[in-house]
Amino acid sequence: MNHALFSRTGRLTRRDFALTLGVISGGVFFAMLALCYLLFPLTASAAVSFFRDSTEVFFTVYIAAFLGLNLLLYALIPPLAIPAVVRRLHDLGHGGGWAAPMLLLCVPVLLLMLLPVCIFIGILNEIIGPSFPLWNGTTEAFASAVAASMGIALLLFFLLFLPLACWLGWLFLKKGKPEANRWGDPPVEEVLPPTRAAYFSCAGTVTRTAFIRRSLLLLLVLGLVLPPAAQLILQSMAGVFMILVAAIPEAARILATVIIILFVLPFVLFPLPLLPLVRQRLRTLGHSPYEAFLPFAVLLPPLITPLPFARLFSYEVLMEGSTVTDGALQSAVDSMIGVPSILLWTLCGILSLIGIIRLLANDDISYRRESSDESEVHDVLPKM
Repeated sequence: MNHALFSRTGRLTRRDFALTLGVISGGVFFAMLALCYLLFPLTASAAVSFFRDSTEVFFTVYIAAFLGLNLLLYALIPPLAIPAVVRRLHDLGHGGGWAAPMLLLCVPVLLLMLLPVCIFIGILNEIIGPSFPLWNGTTEAFASAVAASMGIALLLFFLLFLPLACWLGWLFLKKGKPEANRWGDPPVEEVLPPTRAAYFSCAGTVTRTAFIRRSLLLLLVLGLVLPPAAQLILQSMAGVFMILVAAIPEAARILATVIIILFVLPFVLFPLPLLPLVRQRLRTLGHSPYEAFLPFAVLLPPLITPLPFARLFSYEVLMEGSTVTDGALQSAVDSMIGVPSILLWTLCGILSLIGIIRLLANDDISYRRESSDESEVHDVLPKM
């Protein structure tokens, strides 16, 4: 197999092109999740240490940084995908210059980055005050700047969407040339292993390269499918929860906590189906199967952090529309970004980092020789 995802030589079939883009997008999605996790202890520590009004600063900085960094990561997908697009064009008999339209996909995303920057500058200026102005214009000028940046980005998006969608559809659906051309012979698609054995079985072994690619591809699919599907199911059950709250007012606070936790769970626990793949990798390396829980240690803090907010919602808030008092909200935020919470996020992050590093260790030499002789291990992508 050609393990170079970013090689621009050779040709790529439709299936291999889709899988390659899936792995690249999965890598960007993993980076997004890592940044989301890393931002919490960093912004919480900065807000508590350097600002008097830590609550407002924390949410402002976290939301602005989250939006800005994620938009930047999404803008990296088109340039990273260009080598795969070039090889796909070679299979269609065209030169790599036709891959240039991919860069146009970055323009609306980069323009949208003006939004979190404006939010950060505007709100932080309100917090710090006129003694250190970050935004010298009026509120109306600030709103106009935000609206203009959003309008230009959305206009470009709609103008580029249809032609680029047609162009990408042509890349995905057009069958490659069956004969050899100046970019090489027609690519041969390797038979992939069964999905259950490759992704959802704890038995067997897997090479490092195959593990990385399968994990990124599966993580992308899980992130796109499980949270929305779980939210649809939970929203359909929301009426049942409200009936229970009305029928048992004494247990309203407990039921409210359960409801909020259930809505948070899909967004936190969706990577857990990667556990069988992690077990395969640990078996390959000869490590203890109990180490499989180390990479998932980062899932614990997001489950505990919302609990103070869940306790705020009583029967009156859920059923009668009462508001939460400022003191109770401030207390919940203080517990969320306090020192114990920061230490928990940091400790779990270190444990997960150790687990991931151990999973990415080099394959044992004897295992590599055995797998090459018996051909037991297949990659997620066929040979190119």
